[in-house]
This record gives sequence, structure tokens and C-alpha cells, in this order.
Amino acid sequence: MPRLRFQPPDSLPGTTAFSKDDDLRGTLKLVRLVKSQPWVWDELSESCSNLKSDWGRKRIPGNWELVAVAFVCSRYIDIQPWWDESSDELWRECGFAERPTYRTTWRRLRELEQALDAFLDAIGKVIRHAREHDPRVLAHVHFDGTEDETHAALVHACPPGECPRRKKGHSCGGGRVGSGRRPRRVSTEVAQNDRQKLNEKPPAESSRDKRRREPEQVEVVRRGSRFVKRLLKGGCWYETFDLDGGMRAYAGPRGARRFWHGYYNSKATCHLTRGSIPIVESASRQEYHIFDDHYDLVCRLLGEPPQTAIGDKGYSIESVFRKCTTNGTAPIFSWRSAGGDGLRHDKPTHDRHGVPRCKHCGGPTQFVRFYAGDRAKPAAERRPRIGVRCLIGATAECTKDQTIACGEDWRLLLPLWRTDALYHELKESHQEYEGVHRYWRERYKVGVDHISIRPKARGIGWHRLRAYVACLVDWLRILLREGWLGSARRNHRDSERGHQAKGEKAAKRLIAHRYRIGLMQPYGERAFALSYGQVTPPSRRPRGTPPNQQVLDVES
Repeated sequence: MPRLRFQPPDSLPGTTAFSKDDDLRGTLKLVRLVKSQPWVWDELSESCSNLKSDWGRKRIPGNWELVAVAFVCSRYIDIQPWWDESSDELWRECGFAERPTYRTTWRRLRELEQALDAFLDAIGKVIRHAREHDPRVLAHVHFDGTEDETHAALVHACPPGECPRRKKGHSCGGGRVGSGRRPRRVSTEVAQNDRQKLNEKPPAESSRDKRRREPEQVEVVRRGSRFVKRLLKGGCWYETFDLDGGMRAYAGPRGARRFWHGYYNSKATCHLTRGSIPIVESASRQEYHIFDDHYDLVCRLLGEPPQTAIGDKGYSIESVFRKCTTNGTAPIFSWRSAGGDGLRHDKPTHDRHGVPRCKHCGGPTQFVRFYAGDRAKPAAERRPRIGVRCLIGATAECTKDQTIACGEDWRLLLPLWRTDALYHELKESHQEYEGVHRYWRERYKVGVDHISIRPKARGIGWHRLRAYVACLVDWLRILLREGWLGSARRNHRDSERGHQAKGEKAAKRLIAHRYRIGLMQPYGERAFALSYGQVTPPSRRPRGTPPNQQVLDVES
């Protein structure tokens, strides 16, 4: 089957092995790397300098965006220990005559949370510059999320004498061990396993189970000089100083409440370079709801939609497939049951693998082209279609090209078919790119999963700032390592396709399976009228090889 528009899913091994390059190690060298690229740094510096207010004492000269780069790349978690150990040479490199006070440093770094768009614009420039050297950059994008903890604690906050659980004999807020005054926090591993189990279930059931873990009521109230978030769960009120973090509740031993509190850190990872584009959202949002914002961010920074989007079952719902297909991106997500009997059934218009059936004889078809629709229209009005040609040719009409709207079944009718080896190659490779979360935790302390690397600063803005600064530095490191900052490559390593053989083998197995179960023969009313096949689709017939069906060995 021809592939008319997809780049080969090549990868450059060792692109993000920064420890092997002396120029990419050390905080001071990374600050100089950012300064050496005026096409990136000048506009970022101007945007960050505009945060200065017109009142108060005149600020000392210096570049706080470079300080943020130095801090994030230092592998320190919190500002104070990093400030204690920072060198005068580093501060001079950032444009300061001397080291500012710790309080000033804390305020100015937290102030940079207002300049997140400026960092995103700089990231977009770097990514588009990389694509000018190699259009395969971010052509195939792997989406995956992980938990990102907040340091804020949930505290039991029922008014004295009004706790319903305490009235029933529970020790909520009683001051004893396990009383629930500060409920036990579950580990990120528990929360991750729970999230993955929910992703295995049909979306309706998964959403229902997730709602059981979420608070029944949320409100923000003032407590003295600050605001706190109040959450009602199981009849009890809890409070937290983190107004942005989500919460999930779990039933512990003897009915005790345990909680997970924080965010989702999702990354869109380039198949070629393993460079990532992160997004941080409240953990109260479903992964597939976050995907829309994440996909739009990738398109914004890339300047165009990626060719394919690859992910696990957490994204495998109709809205995600529709989002990708209407924008011209081929979605490649593991199949997730949508309820009912949990099976994919053959239909008159297309079979269980998303292969359209001929309108004139009911036979299988081959891919011709994908019509993305009018890009001038909003995505909801584009009406993408797939052009096909009948493989049987039973009638004169069968020789003409036919089309079918992807909206007939967004989850099955895809721009890149499941019978294509490229589809399976990308699907098989996805597992490797989940390790990017670990690399980012080790290098930049982004997407934290343990108290030892949990930042003490509260609020989603701090988590986003750290993620975006890390993203900017990560892509500049990739450009330097690949020689894309200049006019020619510095290294000449060949790319590789590590999963090509697996993809081709999986595609052959699928085609053999289609012959074996009768999908390569016509079915439906037209096929029955022409005496070519049965009316009943193969998925509705009794199990076993259909009568008079020849089994072909395509492996040979």
C-alpha cells in the first residue's frame, strides 16, 4: 500500500546523550549556550525585562531568564541551597555585578512565571530552526503523561464537633496516629498504577471510577492573608494551599482516607531526536482532555501539525482520534474497549481493522489518498475523507475510486491504516519513549515522583516554568550536538529504524489473519447478490474459518 506523505520514522541514536559531550555539561556552559544564540535570547530577554514594574526601587541590572536556566540545569530542587552554592562567575555570566540577596532571587525567579509565553515562543523558534535542517524533526510525535507531585499537604478541616466521620466513631482530626488530621499521601507509583488500570477500562466506566476518587465539592476561600482550596470528600472537608493541584482519594485500611495531590506532566516526544515538548495540568483533568491542549501546543511550536501522533490506551477515545484526523495527523493509539462486548465488529462500510469496503461488491479496498479537507475552515468543518480502490473488481463500478468520510468511525477510519507496516513500526516503538520521563527527572527535576525531588514552591506556574526552561535548554543541546546551530552538521551519524522489521512482521501477521477470518473476501448484501460472499459480516458469524474460505499463507 503506498504511503504518500509520511516521513520514515528514523531515529538518531545518542542525540540526547549529553553527558558524552563536554560542551553540553555544566551550568555555566549552558548559560553561555543560550547567550550565544541571539536569535533566541534577545527576544526572550526583552520579554522577561518587561516584567519590571515602574514603581519601587530601581532593579539591579542582570538577566533573570539566564538565572532560571542556571537554576534548572543545576539539578537543585529548591532555590535556597542552589543560591548558597552559586558562584560569582555564574552571576557575572548572567549579567550581575554581584550576587543578589536570596529574597530578591526568590522573588525574581517566581516572577518569571508570568513570562511562560515568552519561553514558549523561544522554544518554537528553536524547534522550527531544527526542522529547517531536518524536516523529520517532530514528524512523528509520542504522547505520554506522568504524575507530577505538589509539596502542599491536604489537612483535615471539618469545623470542631461537625465532622460526620468522627461522629460515627472514626478518629478524623483526633490527634492520634492515623487520625487523618494530615491524611496519608499515597505514592506516585500507586497513583500511576491506578491511572493505568483506569485507562484499560472503557471511557465511560473509567470516567465514572475517576469521579469516585475526586472531591464532591471544591471551593477557594480566604484564610487571613492567603487563599486556600477547600475540598469535600466522604463528608469531610480538607484544605490545601496549592490552588492548582488536583486530588484523588483512595480508601485505606479500616476506612482511612489516603490522597494523591498534584499535576500531570505530559510530554510530546520527537521520534527522531527524543526532544520533548511538555505540558503541565491539574491531575483532576483526564489525560484525553489534556491531549487537546497538548496537541495544539505542539502545532503552535512546530508551525504545522505533526504527521503522526502515537500514544497508549489513555488517549484512545473518539475525541482524540477526531482531533488528530481533522488536523491531518494520523492517530496511532492502542485499542481501548468502548463498552458493549468489547469487540470490534465488521460493518457494511468498513471492517474491524478500519479497511473500507467497496460500495459495489462489498470487497476489501486499498488505500489511494487521504483528503484532509479545506484547511481554511475550522477543524470541526473540514470533513476529512479517505480515497480507496476496490481490490476485487467484481463490477465495472469497482474500478472507480471511492471515498468514505472518516467521521463514519473516527477510531477506525484513519489516514494511516492498521494494515500498513509503518503503523505497526511506530506503535511498537512507543514503549521506548516512555523513558523520557526518567531522563527529565534526572536532568532537570521535572515531573517529580518522590519527596526527595519535590519542589517546595507551590502553584502550577512554578512547575510549568521549570518544564519550559528545561525544554528550551534540551532543544538547544540537541541542536548543538547535531550541528544544527550552524550551516552544516557537526557529526555525520546515520539514522536508524530499530523497529522496522517488527512493524513489517506485525503487518504480515495482520494480513494473514485477515485472510484467515474472511475479511479479504466480499461480504454484505451486494456481495450476496453477486454470489461473491455472505450477507453476515465475519465478526457476526460463528467462530472458525468461514465455509469455502481459502486460507492463504502470506508469510512465504
